[in-house]
Amino acid sequence: MKKGEQSKNHLIVCAAKLFWRSGYHATGISEILKEAALPKGSFYFYFKSKKDIAAACITYYEQTVTATLQEFANNTAWDVFIKKIYDYMIDAARDGSHYGCPFAVVGIELAMAEPEIAQHYAAALKRLKNVFTAVIMNSGISEETAVKVADILFTMYEGRLLLFRISGDCQQFEKMRQDLQDIFKLLTTAIGK
Repeated sequence: MKKGEQSKNHLIVCAAKLFWRSGYHATGISEILKEAALPKGSFYFYFKSKKDIAAACITYYEQTVTATLQEFANNTAWDVFIKKIYDYMIDAARDGSHYGCPFAVVGIELAMAEPEIAQHYAAALKRLKNVFTAVIMNSGISEETAVKVADILFTMYEGRLLLFRISGDCQQFEKMRQDLQDIFKLLTTAIGK
């Protein structure tokens, strides 16, 4: 990777971290540059505006979050997948490096101010839900049922992450783990395999 590409990627990583932690509107370009330890001209060499870097952050979030969930999902049944998510998130929350779902945190904030960018965040969430569908299918559930169940469970997952973001209460992760296991059992029993 060339130095210019490294600088651009570094700006994206720093912006993504700040937008996730502090919010899009609360993060200024000067803060991104300070976090990246780059001069002001660096930003405008790669991006026309903060809106442009927010759009670039979608790809970064999707790559990192999806890669993590894919790693947890690899040939895994639902209960093991949820345990891995829980362990990962609770550890990050306890050390102060988890702020909820980056797609939801940034996407919600951009929904009204930048709807065209928010649409990309929504699309990324749909692709992330596909990981849930695949894990449910790994658990012996038919694709048709898995799609229905994944929609409900992914909504619960995102809801608990939002509650954690708002409250800072790590108990939301334990509640998420328990809800996702219990509701999976109920739904797959009620809907069938």
